Amino acid sequence: MFLYYLIILLTFAADRLSKLWMEAYLTQNGPIFVTDWLTFYLTYNRGVAFGMFQGIGQVLGWVTLIVLAVMLRYMQRLPREFWLMRLGLALVVGGAAGNMIDRMWAGEVVDFIAVSFIPWVFNLADVAVNGGMVIALAGSFLHRPVPQKGEEEE
Repeated sequence: MFLYYLIILLTFAADRLSKLWMEAYLTQNGPIFVTDWLTFYLTYNRGVAFGMFQGIGQVLGWVTLIVLAVMLRYMQRLPREFWLMRLGLALVVGGAAGNMIDRMWAGEVVDFIAVSFIPWVFNLADVAVNGGMVIALAGSFLHRPVPQKGEEEE
């Protein structure tokens, strides 16, 4: 279980440090045009995913705290064989915790990654949450319990 807590901590730290660094750099220097399809520029999201429901950031931060506690407990209770689900949930928890801190303290989330083929701006926490959900979902299909002899398959 230690490995998953480490993943949570590293995901959280990478998100927080990237936001602090990019906010300071972009405020002073303006946008960074890396390629035709990748740009770093500073924006703030006062809502939820994809900029919906603007202005509920702090309320959502407190709701997120409760959801994270439930997710951590669920992750701890998963059998050892469900490692892929645990990995995905660890990424989700680490990323969600990073955005939660922004919402609770500032009422908004720092976003700075823009790619031409995605219509919204995001951050590393968003990458971790979305990637973690895909991994956890894959794990839920791969780690299905094998029916024992005499048990009916649904």
